[in-house]
Amino acid sequence: MILLQPVQEHDANALFPLIFSTPVTDTLVWDGPESLEAFRLALAERADQVRRGERHIFTIIEQTLGQPIGSASIRPDAEGFRADIGLWIGQPYHGNGYGTLVVRKLLEYGFNSLGVEKIEAYVFVGNWASRRIFEKNNFQHEGTIRRAVRKRGMALDEWLFGITRDDWNEGVKSQALTLEPDSFLFHICRPIDWQAANKAGMYTAESIRSEGFIHCSRAAQVVPVANQFYKEVLPLVILWIDPAKVKPTIKWESVGEGIFPHIYGPVSTEAIIAVADFSPDPDGTYRTIPQLTYPQI
Repeated sequence: MILLQPVQEHDANALFPLIFSTPVTDTLVWDGPESLEAFRLALAERADQVRRGERHIFTIIEQTLGQPIGSASIRPDAEGFRADIGLWIGQPYHGNGYGTLVVRKLLEYGFNSLGVEKIEAYVFVGNWASRRIFEKNNFQHEGTIRRAVRKRGMALDEWLFGITRDDWNEGVKSQALTLEPDSFLFHICRPIDWQAANKAGMYTAESIRSEGFIHCSRAAQVVPVANQFYKEVLPLVILWIDPAKVKPTIKWESVGEGIFPHIYGPVSTEAIIAVADFSPDPDGTYRTIPQLTYPQI
């Protein structure tokens, strides 16, 4: 599964070999970075713009390895009424359904967080793989823009796809509204710590002072972590954190035999989309993450 997290300068090291001089750029208006250094500088600038709220650019993270595999963005117009989205994924990760999941997450972010009324996408005519990604997310083919862009000296046509808020709401209503754990990061804490954070509007942790970051887990890591470190600590709650809304740097780092997400700074409560009581079974063993539905906070 994949996550979207705000772009960071150090993502350049992993993304560069996936985009530089690869066939991925054949389907993009952009022909890719000229060098790793230029790419790193560009991502540093974009990361600053994201932190200032000026742009909405994300790195696509493959959860199991914490590995960047591509990039995605949503670009609202000046009035915040319409937006268009774009994405690319490195060739080694094609064919896994990641593109469909990325578009789904961008739609949720655009309609719920940015409040736009319509989202559009432009696809080179003949790029059937990308077309199917948008059609699977209920986009409508609204027409063909002839000679829309110049690519490597050639004028290319583009398909225009669009989805309105009403279209999206209808699609959401037809689906189960259970939160998908694989879309989030998780942090276990005491209820008193969450209550203090909810009052302050910002969650912090003692580990920021001692280690410089907040320990988090992927969905598959929560139960093993709870059984290893929290059996003697009760009561507990579990925070569901949307990585797309986290402002501090997120680093995926090796801990023992696993790779865990670490958040290098306090987290705004706006990024914590759900909080649930987290208790072991009667024998004292944790076995599952609570199933949650919208809304939670």
